Formats: sequence, C-alpha cells, structure tokens
Amino acid sequence: MITFLDSLRSRGRLAAGGADRAEPLDDGWWWGSSAPGQWDSPQTVLRLSQEPHWHACDGPVAPIDTLVRRLDSAALSAVHAGVRDWWLCRPLPACADRRRRWLELDGLAGRRAELWLHQVETGHQRLLLRSDSALLRHRVELPAGAADTVLWLVLRDEPVSAVGLWRSVRRVGERLAVDAPALRARLLDADRARLALRLRVHEPLLGLSMVLRHAGRRWQAPMALGAAAAGQGGGLWQGLLDVEAPALWWPHALGEPALHELELHALLPEGGRRVLPLGRIGWRRIVHDRPRGRLIINGVPMPAPLRRTRWVPGAQMSATEAAAQVAQARAAGIDLLDIASAGGPDADEALLDACDAQGLLIGHGLSLDSAAASAQLAQQLARWQARASLAWVRLPESVPGSVPESVITPVMQALPESLCLSA
Repeated sequence: MITFLDSLRSRGRLAAGGADRAEPLDDGWWWGSSAPGQWDSPQTVLRLSQEPHWHACDGPVAPIDTLVRRLDSAALSAVHAGVRDWWLCRPLPACADRRRRWLELDGLAGRRAELWLHQVETGHQRLLLRSDSALLRHRVELPAGAADTVLWLVLRDEPVSAVGLWRSVRRVGERLAVDAPALRARLLDADRARLALRLRVHEPLLGLSMVLRHAGRRWQAPMALGAAAAGQGGGLWQGLLDVEAPALWWPHALGEPALHELELHALLPEGGRRVLPLGRIGWRRIVHDRPRGRLIINGVPMPAPLRRTRWVPGAQMSATEAAAQVAQARAAGIDLLDIASAGGPDADEALLDACDAQGLLIGHGLSLDSAAASAQLAQQLARWQARASLAWVRLPESVPGSVPESVITPVMQALPESLCLSA
C-alpha cells in the first residue's frame, strides 16, 4: 500500500503532465488535521506529522465534513472533529515544457485559507495565496518547470463543517497570456450586430484579430494595440467586429438558440500563430414589458405567464450533468431558471453553457454579502458578459427602497444586453 509520505516522496507518482488547456486535479488528495497553529507550513507538517493522522480521499476531493463522515468509527475518533487546522495535499505532476500555467480553484471554503506549493527534493516552499471567502474563484500562476511539487491547502482554526474544497481544481495552460476580456455583444437591429472586445495581453504580439464563425460563415476584424503600451512586451488591445445578418438566438419556446464561435488569432514575433477560443456568442435583444409582466425577445413576446423554476447552485457539475439537467427542465416546459444566489454560490460555467446551447433563460441574483463583495461582483460580471441565456440580474437592496449606484453602474456597464432588476 502506498502511504501518504510515500506518495509525496516518490518521483514515479509525479509524472509529467501533458494537458495544454485544462488538467483536472480533483483526485489524488490526502487530508489530515492538527491543533490550531501546530503546523505553520508544509515543511513543518512533513517533519512533525504522524502517519495515522492522514487519510486518502479515495475519489474526488470534497468538503472536510464529507471526508470525515466517510471514515470508520475508529478513524473518526482520531480526527478530533471540532475547531482544528485542516490540511489537504496532492502531488502536482511536472510539465514537460516551461510554458506558463495557472492553478484555478472554483470554490475554497474557509475564513483563513492558505495555498502552498512545496518542492519535495529541495524543500523549497512558496505561499501562493490567502483567502477568506468561499464564494471567490481563484487563479494563481505556477512557477515554470518546477518538478516533484506538492500542492498544500491549509484551512486554519476552523470547525469541520465550514471548510474544504467544494468545487473543482485544475491546472490550465493558455496559448495566449491574457486577462479576462471585456466583451460586449449588441444586436443593433434585425440585420446588424456589433461585437466590442477589450483585453490585456501579457506578451508581445505583431497582430491580434477577432474571428467569429457560425454555420459556415466567417467574420474577422483586426484589433489595435494602445499607443501607451507599445514596446512594453504586451498591452491593452481593443477592437470592433460588425456582423451582417447574424443568426438570432431564441429561447426554446420561440425558436432555435443560434450560437457563434468567437476566437482570438494572434501573430507572434517569431512568425507563428496562436488561437485562443473565447466561447460562444448569442445575438438577441431583450425587453421587459412591465405593465404586462412579460419578456420580449427580439421583438416577440414570450408566452405569459413565464414558466420558471427556482435553481440552487451547489457543487460544480460536469458538462454532461449540466446538459442533462437543463434538457430535463426544457422537456418539462420551463422557460427560465431563477437563481437566487445572494449569499451563496453562483452558477458555474457548465450550467451557463448548457442554458446558452438549449435556449433556457436565466435570472440570477448577485452575491454581495461577504467581505470580498467587490471582488465577487467583478468575477460574476466578467463570467456573465455576452451570455445569451442571461435574461436579468437581480440587484440586492442594501438600503430599503434603493440600490446603490456603486452596484448598478458596474452591472449596467458589464451587461448592457441584460436586464437589471431590483430584489
């Protein structure tokens, strides 16, 4: 049997990873606990920990209380459930090249969470991030070329019910080093649409262009580099793409949800090219007919009353699971998923993708009640922009009868194609 320490020290288990885009890291974790403050870093853990206190997850990692419940009674008594420091770790496969890669964590619960990277052979360790919000998604760059490394996550001074990894973890590599783009997809009229894109690139390029595809048609437009960033090894790029006679996106009650594939095409200084997919765009216009209590999509009223159901996001779903559940809702005649997520998780990409593809509308509440409210708002708006299925965003009322401009303004700027409704 391979033990916890064996798995960390064995070079054979730290095989090279070849994933260029996304490498799931949900399996292969170990977990244990200590008294609060007993271990201050991974090196201390390896020096002082006792083998029986470590347990293999035996499947995808889960919140700590779920892992505790999986133990038998004898092992459970050794865990000392209560206020503890909770530790999780897994080997991180080495990469065969030195290209830039990032670690993405979609759900990290704990008031005092720390993420470490520890190199087994040298003993070198690095603190990658600290977090105090379960609703934030994290993305941190990993050092290039590091071999035989282990990821360590510590959730300090926490009750067992409050901590853990509750959504997916993965390592990603990108064909182009960019920040999250600012994307605007506007339907000007029935025969014209316009796509506006702005993003920051962190490497020098000779040229950058947007390419849009649908049903054998292709549109392309160049992007321009801001003069102030020229010659600095990257900078802010922006551009406009006009689309003649786009196929319209319709909710399933009115038609077919046509989607267009969006890509970035980059010309490299050394002469090669890179392509970065940016997802799928749906062209539609939505109006709220308040007197009649109905939505109007592309000038056509939705059947009234709107058939809707409450949806509570939980652990991250696979694309297959999300597609199946959305298909069930569509078959039942549901028009809209109402996601009231204030103070809770937001919908993940798999659900948004499935609703875009199957023509199911979404109404989504904002989550703004944590200490990281501004960061949560920025993340949500970046993920929701240009989503055809997003019919409205429900704004919370921090003061009775009013919604602060600090909330309204960024929502309307990021999501001009969706409705903003008060709670």
